[in-house]
Order: sequence, then C-alpha cells, then structure tokens
Amino acid sequence: MWSLHTPVGTVTLNRAVLLVLFVIALLWPVIGVGDFLLFLGALFLAFGLYGASFDLLYGYTGLLSFGHSVFFGVGAYAATFALMDYGQGAFVGLLVAFLATILIAVGLGLIAVRVKSHGFVIVTILIALIAQRLAETYSGITGGTDGIIVSVPDIWIPLLGEYSVFDPTFRYYFTLGVVLVSLFLMYRLVISPVGLVFRMIRENEQRARMLGYNVTAYKLIAFVASGAFAGIAGALATYINGFINASRFSLIVAGDPVIYTMLGGRSTIVGAVIGAVLIEGAGNYVSQVTDAYQLIVGLLLLVMVVVEPEGLIGLWNRLQRRVKRRVRDSTPTPEVTTDD
Repeated sequence: MWSLHTPVGTVTLNRAVLLVLFVIALLWPVIGVGDFLLFLGALFLAFGLYGASFDLLYGYTGLLSFGHSVFFGVGAYAATFALMDYGQGAFVGLLVAFLATILIAVGLGLIAVRVKSHGFVIVTILIALIAQRLAETYSGITGGTDGIIVSVPDIWIPLLGEYSVFDPTFRYYFTLGVVLVSLFLMYRLVISPVGLVFRMIRENEQRARMLGYNVTAYKLIAFVASGAFAGIAGALATYINGFINASRFSLIVAGDPVIYTMLGGRSTIVGAVIGAVLIEGAGNYVSQVTDAYQLIVGLLLLVMVVVEPEGLIGLWNRLQRRVKRRVRDSTPTPEVTTDD
C-alpha cells in the first residue's frame, strides 16, 4: 500500500489502483480517442500537476494559499519569454520556468510564511491581486488581457529525434512524462525527513518549534518547492494552449487547485490530479449542454466535500473498509470441537 497522509489520519491508495490509473494514462492515445481528447488529456494533466503542487503546500504543511496562480503565471511567462525572445527550446523553457518561480517564491515566501493562520491566506490573496494588476498594466510585456500567441519549437528527444509539439500524440506523451517526473519528485520529498517535518508542522506547529525545528525555514522550503512545480505546470499549459494572457494570475485560477485537491483528496499528491481531470472533464462536457455548468459542477463539489471531507480517495478507502467488514462478518467462524 502507498501511505498517503492527511490532516485527520492516514489514507491509503492501493498500488493496483495506481497501476490502473497509470495504464489508462499511458494507453490514452492508443485507444483512438481523437486529437481533441488528446489535447484535453494533456491539458488536464498540466492542471493536475498544478493541483498537486498546491497539495504539496496545503496538504502536507497546512498552509492554505490562494495565490498559487502567481507561480502558475510566472512559470508560463518565463517559459514564453525563453522561447519567443531568446529562441530557446522547450526543455530550456521548462528549466527557466522552474528557476524563475523558485526566485519569485523565495521573495514572496520570506514575507508570507512569517504570517500565521488567516493572515497567510489574506497575504496570498493580495499577492495574486497585485500580480494580476501588474500583468494587466504592463500589457506591452505580458500582452495584457489580449494575450500572446506562443510558438513552441520542435522538441528534440535524445536517440529518438525531433518531434513537433503540435502533434497531438507527442504533445500528450511529452506532458505525461514531465508530469510523472514531477509527481515522483514531489512524492520523494514528502516521504523524506523534510516531508516528515512538513507534516509535524501541519499537525502541531508549536511542538515542532519545541523540538528545535526552524518552522519558518521549513515552511519556506514547502512554499518554494510548491511554487516551482506550479511554474512547470504553467509552462506546460502554455505549450499545450499555444497562448497566454494576464488571466493566468487571476483569483479564479488561484482557486482551481484548491478545488482539485478538495475533490481528489488532501495530502495525497495523486488526488489533486484525479480531481483536476474530473473537474475539468466535467466542466468541458457539461458546458456543451448548459451555460450553468459552473453552478452544477460547484454543487456536485459541495455535496462531495460535505459527504466525504477526505475527497474521492477517502471515499474509496471508506468503501473498501465497508466491503472488507461485510466479508469478514459474513464469513462463518469455524467451530472448535474438543474431545471429552
């Protein structure tokens, strides 16, 4: 079992389930879903990474941020400038996005992580509002609300040759590869000694201080790592869409990873990816039927959060426990006979 910790206990997700999800993701282009669904699949994976980056901060350290769109936007624009202004390749663009969001996250984190509880939430909201206003004001650089069309050069893969990001199958697998590597790195972080301190801070910050840990420093590490992976997600989303504008910094975009995480399951990494795929997929299909799709999806999410606060992974585990209990109760107890 893969142990996935949550603020109120321990949630486990069977490796068999993870394997099934991985196989589905791997075979998605093979089953003939069409170019549009390949496009959506790649985009949903990028959003999933965005949600997982938020979960790294909130789920494991307990810091609720409504300013994650800043990192998503910084990564998107950093990669765009690397490609468009400096003629760099897609991999270099991802690296630039990663490094740029680290720098921004360090600067913002030195301020934000010193503020506790609700103050942290307010600070992150203000950061997102300021970032969006700056992006709209300096439209000569960012394109403002009109945006910038992004041209992504062909991507060279060692031993395999060059591929176009406009090829739906390659774009999907390229995104899947980057997302899987990022999720693996995040998973290694949360099971490391550093990740254990994250969870200690989440459960009892005062006790962590009493044990001698520099809580502010560990919060900063979580803030920066979370922002860096959000930056990669922003760059991937830009590669897929081929477009970027100032709305990347909006509070609406900042709220998306919160929704993904709450639906899929906190402190799970993979739960946010599941939540992103379901929310974005439902939004895409419901919007074709009615204009009130946001209301419908929102109501379904509200019901889900009320019924199962631990998200879909928590619900899955609760159902598993119920089935096992019924099987155990229905199994007859063998009679023990003794010879007189």
